[in-house]
Amino acid sequence: KRFVADASHELRTPLTSIQGNVDFLLQLDHPDAELQKETLADISSETRRLNRLVKELLTLAKADSGVSLNFQEVELSALLDEVVRQARFLAQGQNFHPVLDEAEGVVLRVDPDYFKQMLYIFLDNGFKYTPPGKNFFFKVARQENEVTLIFQDEGPGIPEKDLPHIFERFYRSETSRTGEGAGLGLAIAQWIIEAHGGKLRVESEENKGTTFFITLSILSLF
Repeated sequence: KRFVADASHELRTPLTSIQGNVDFLLQLDHPDAELQKETLADISSETRRLNRLVKELLTLAKADSGVSLNFQEVELSALLDEVVRQARFLAQGQNFHPVLDEAEGVVLRVDPDYFKQMLYIFLDNGFKYTPPGKNFFFKVARQENEVTLIFQDEGPGIPEKDLPHIFERFYRSETSRTGEGAGLGLAIAQWIIEAHGGKLRVESEENKGTTFFITLSILSLF
């Protein structure tokens, strides 16, 4: 019931904004091109936000229904190269440092689509909370039979009181409430990691940054 109530609240906000902007345009007696452009830009932004939210809600609905993942043997290095290549477009003045050498030769058993979705969640968060001019690292560390993906930003950090709650659905700390997210990304990422038998850990210090560690079992090496 709480999930439905929270989802309804999050959906209502962009829908109310879209409806208000449409009504405003309909009431204009003398259309102003610049004003119309600004209003349509707001509608477009809210529509994208609504689309992201619906996609996230569908992912969580699948998680709750016990969806079966399509596991495949995947070369980690090739998958990460593809993701990093696309993720670079998310940068807005941050210094992005992918250090992926230790992914070479590692084979994992993953669902490629869900696995990439999880990676994009952490990459998007890293760029979102790293100020321009600061560093955001994406590293791979290999142990004997495990590999750890590390996302390390130089953002504002997460307050200690918020750390136990950041993977809860719809939870947003005070430092993140100004963003467009609904507080679902980390909940989805946690589910994907657990579905892959992985372990997730976070370290954070206010005004210094946050680091997420995702550890997975290696299927084989070549």
